[in-house]
Amino acid sequence: MKATPLDDPLYYLRNAEQVISLCLDHHADLLTQQEADALTELLQLPEPAQALLMRMVMRKGELFRRDGLTYAEVPDLDQALVMLSAAGWVSVAPLLTLEQLCQSLKRPECLALARHLRPDERWLASHSKAQLVETLLGVDDGSAQPVNVWWPQAPVQVVKLCRAALFDRLRLMFFGNLRQQWSEFVVTELQQQRFEDVPLTSASRPFHQREEVDLYLHLADLETRAAQGEALAVLSQQLPDAVGTEWLDYRRQRVLFRLGREAERRGEGELALALYAHSQHRDARVRALRLKEKSAPAEQVYAEAVEALAQIPQPETRVQLQRILQRSARKAGLVVEQPGVAPLPQQELSLPPGAGRVEQAVIEALSDTDWQLYHVENNLFTGIFALLFWPVLFAPVRGAFFHPFQAGPADLFRPGFVEARQGLVDQAFKALDDGRYRQIIRERLASKQGIRCSLVYWPTLTPERVEAALACIPAADWRFIFEHLLLDLRHHSRGLPDLIAFNQQAEAYQLIEVKGPGDRLQDHQRLWLNALHAQGVSVSVCHVRWQAETAQTSDDPL
Repeated sequence: MKATPLDDPLYYLRNAEQVISLCLDHHADLLTQQEADALTELLQLPEPAQALLMRMVMRKGELFRRDGLTYAEVPDLDQALVMLSAAGWVSVAPLLTLEQLCQSLKRPECLALARHLRPDERWLASHSKAQLVETLLGVDDGSAQPVNVWWPQAPVQVVKLCRAALFDRLRLMFFGNLRQQWSEFVVTELQQQRFEDVPLTSASRPFHQREEVDLYLHLADLETRAAQGEALAVLSQQLPDAVGTEWLDYRRQRVLFRLGREAERRGEGELALALYAHSQHRDARVRALRLKEKSAPAEQVYAEAVEALAQIPQPETRVQLQRILQRSARKAGLVVEQPGVAPLPQQELSLPPGAGRVEQAVIEALSDTDWQLYHVENNLFTGIFALLFWPVLFAPVRGAFFHPFQAGPADLFRPGFVEARQGLVDQAFKALDDGRYRQIIRERLASKQGIRCSLVYWPTLTPERVEAALACIPAADWRFIFEHLLLDLRHHSRGLPDLIAFNQQAEAYQLIEVKGPGDRLQDHQRLWLNALHAQGVSVSVCHVRWQAETAQTSDDPL
């Protein structure tokens, strides 16, 4: 696929045409013959008609006022609508309920409609649209009919987008989710961005059967209906059993969890517990235990928390389980020792006010001829991790890549990410063990420069900083940091210390978390600091306070 520059007035159409073509070429067996024929015919329509349809697809909803469909690239709106209507893409006289008609009208038009439908009633010009609609719908029977039947003198025409479900199907097959909208892709200036070339093969494509697409759409529909207030007990009965496709079953597990959360919000605790019990989502166990804290014996909650801690390695989840364990132990009259954690080194720095961002102020205060400090936060370590593990990130694993414009695999933060690429992960760690990692990182820093990667912020990865990091950080520390990242990439790709200090002459480095006045360590920051400190990495927390005077009164902590 080749992206279209934004100076082309039909840039969005060009990008959309490529999406449709990719789906026809790459996913033809996932479409019915009728769907494939309709899409093929769509690509053969005149450009103004195609442009109008894509403008409607990119907008919200399925109903549009004709006077709201004015676009410079559609000079003859009537002709475009006739073509789209003849091809079955739009309806120019759709059946509308009274509620749908009112939603398409402005307040003065609603007032005129009310006076037409119920001329014997007194309709005040001061009535708001909401009041007018509420009164009109009070005796509505829900029937649907064309606008000109509802109101022969209607000053508006309503156009309906047909086959919206087909566009949802295309969007799902292309993006791999229904969260991203058409507008996020078709109006994006992709020509100015570079993406890794990942082969989209039949073996690696996420959907292998139409039934898998149907399953995803069904799960999305259940979530939508739950958000709209439908009975959760009924919806939960419509959830499918476990499916063989790992990434789709992860989606099913997540829907189970979300229905459980919605059941909690509605006060349906027993249903929530049942849903959590069937979900393997990482947070389901914690939510279930929190619910049980309100009703189950403390001894039971304590025993289940102990069992969960023995099975769950992710530090963030373990923090929550430890808190549940401590609370339930107190209620049960049990004495439980707190996990032993060595205290973190602390330092205080008094700086003059008006020194700018606190991190930059600390850099200026602590830098000297031996130590160079940089504000990197998460970007240095995640970036260098990405360079070494680049083949891991961009391996054509099933369920990972849906289209050519991805900055990383779709399963980056899912369980099983490492296991699906274990051989490639092992190769990267082997390069750490035999010393090849430095050259690999240098070569990829040059060859991959500027390519979009969700773990890389290129401005941070300057050659100077990368060389300093490779010179000062030993391979054992790199291994530990990378293993910790892979333990839970979603959570561990954030929370790293703000600053890194290099002493290249001594081949040493330090990591410093900066806290300004009133700022406290968050859980994810404390977990990283504790892990690094336990590994023997030089870390500290620097507490900054602003002086009342302008003079600095702190010794150099380095």
